[in-house]
Amino acid sequence: MKGKTRWLKHSVQLAALTASILFMVAAQLWADETQTKQKMGFFDVLMLPRVWMGALFCLAGALMLMRAKLRREIRITFLALAFFAFGVLTVLPLGQFARGMGLHPSPVCTVTKPFLFVNAGRGIPIIFPAILFSIAVFSIVGNKLFCGWVCPVGALQEIVHEVPLPRRAKIKLPFKVTNWIRVVLFVVFVPLVFVIGKSVYDYVNPFEALHWGFGLYEMIILAGVLIAGLFVFRPFCYVACPLGLFTWVLEQISVLRVKVDPDKCTMCFDCIDSTPCPAMSAIVEGKRFRPDCHVCGKCLDKCDEGAIRFTIR
Repeated sequence: MKGKTRWLKHSVQLAALTASILFMVAAQLWADETQTKQKMGFFDVLMLPRVWMGALFCLAGALMLMRAKLRREIRITFLALAFFAFGVLTVLPLGQFARGMGLHPSPVCTVTKPFLFVNAGRGIPIIFPAILFSIAVFSIVGNKLFCGWVCPVGALQEIVHEVPLPRRAKIKLPFKVTNWIRVVLFVVFVPLVFVIGKSVYDYVNPFEALHWGFGLYEMIILAGVLIAGLFVFRPFCYVACPLGLFTWVLEQISVLRVKVDPDKCTMCFDCIDSTPCPAMSAIVEGKRFRPDCHVCGKCLDKCDEGAIRFTIR
């Protein structure tokens, strides 16, 4: 027990130290950039703090997952850090660095706004395809790493789901149902943009609250998502998020992913019964196509046989 406590303490200290160093280096590098109003290029966008800080978060998550054990306390701490870095930091008085961490565009807007620009007869600002490109790279390198380790709304939903409730109150919705809703919502969204010039996602987008304008409607949407998150694991991600749909497609070809070693697996199904993720059953069965896996690490921690690993496919 002392060994585990010591390991946990050292891991948290190391993570905190690493994050602090990276944060200071990032702040300095961004502060040194000249402030100009010239139009940004593709690679200028990739140099924004939100992009390469996101890459560092994905790298840290991948390294922790590859250790095969990810304690609940570490996961929650990292989620809180992700929410702060990508959801709160932008409103702090930290100059260019804070602005470079802003949710402009948000994950939902990254997918949806380009359609609105096209409908309006305007060109698509380079920041949209550049941000989407970076998220695609993160998702292909490591199974949905952006959604699971960077997204601030995803982090909030997962933290809320950790609130202890009676077991029967935790609901695992069928993926076929949630994914059909997510697909239909996107299929409806596209033609409606060109018919009425508006996005249906604007009415259900919890990221709007993280611009911290404290609009009543935006706060109600976020509150509704979080209340649902008490009972359902990452409800917005599975039911509505267009970026979640995009990364779900990409995760089917990801290089690093959660896998089960059939030689070690005893088919006890503890990982399926004790984790909120709807992907676990498909992972155990070795299916090629499976539901969204947000690489939360719960299944790794639950397997006493060491049969579940985050490794190369």
